[in-house]
Amino acid sequence: MNKKTDFDEEGPLTKVIDDISEGINDAGTVFNSEETPTIPESTGKEAVRYLVWGLLSVVVNFGTFFLLYHAMHLNYQFANIVAWFLGVQVGFWVDRVIVFHHKSNTAFREMLAFYGTRILTFLIETATLWVGISLLSANGTGSKVVGQILAIVGNYVLSKFFIFKNKH
Repeated sequence: MNKKTDFDEEGPLTKVIDDISEGINDAGTVFNSEETPTIPESTGKEAVRYLVWGLLSVVVNFGTFFLLYHAMHLNYQFANIVAWFLGVQVGFWVDRVIVFHHKSNTAFREMLAFYGTRILTFLIETATLWVGISLLSANGTGSKVVGQILAIVGNYVLSKFFIFKNKH
């Protein structure tokens, strides 16, 4: 029988899996001392990797926020600061190595710049939480989702054009 399965066809899921695999395989060493010429890559592939791998950072952020705010009943602003810090740390390494394939010997300097740009989007998210929870008495998780969406868009733009811009 020559029955073709769904897995044999090129579909959106196959494309995403291929992009993820390519990101892992092409990441190379983190601290490569030799400058190697890079081939420009489509922004679409970067955006897909950013969204797929960025989920890891979001899971760390949301998981920490949920644990501290809902499970341990700590102040929502404190929970958000701790969640933000851990999420940004995960995000830096994922973005640097897998998403933007950035290679340089300046990881610490880039990390400082990464945190600097993330402070801006953190303030946007914090304001969203304050408006949602304190002013509108909305659900904390719903307010967090809105804040995260705004932060994700801002973070991608700042990372691509300011932190991990590769010289082509």
